[in-house]
Amino acid sequence: MTALESARTRARPAGRTTRAGRLWLAGIGGAWALFSTPLVAGDWGAKWIEALSLAEPWRSLRDVVDEPYIVHGALGGLSFLAIGLALLPDLRRAGWGGTALAWLVLAGALVTPVSYLSTPVDAPTHALWGSEGPLLIVIGIVGVLAAITAGPRWPLWARILLGCTLPVLIAGLLATGYYPHGPLATLALEAVALIAAAPRATAPASAAADADEAHSG
Repeated sequence: MTALESARTRARPAGRTTRAGRLWLAGIGGAWALFSTPLVAGDWGAKWIEALSLAEPWRSLRDVVDEPYIVHGALGGLSFLAIGLALLPDLRRAGWGGTALAWLVLAGALVTPVSYLSTPVDAPTHALWGSEGPLLIVIGIVGVLAAITAGPRWPLWARILLGCTLPVLIAGLLATGYYPHGPLATLALEAVALIAAAPRATAPASAAADADEAHSG
């Protein structure tokens, strides 16, 4: 085995481990969004969400805080954070559209807490209550741009999926009757598919240079 082949062999397990970790991160973000939906949307969401909010453990978790809608709603920002961090490394290889999409998802980690903390009518930022809705719409629109800038290295079906980000978000809303938690659950499924399909990163230049030097020596 040449030094170059050895370097490539050493690089593969690390890349696979990192990708596997990001797949788990996206999945956990979606799972948290789905699990926390009944904590927030007991009086707002679909019938099955309302039923879960009255069952355990959701009922006890709602009762443990004075303002379950605000507290558990604000924690929905964790799902934006997890999904955005999971997507960012791969969507950077989808051109400026993909990069913008990932950063918009990450922005939800800040927008969501601000939105829920602005719930009281007398809050000075009350106008920002529900601001995740417009953000999700922008995310869906930018998904189309990401599909355009992704390029041929991405599988065709993955580019189509990027372009269908808005319908994916709408599907989550229709299933749960509530945002942003429902759309985040389906966005996490999209993220898992995109991370699995994304083109692999090229080897770092320093590693390649080291290998070439060793090979020439």
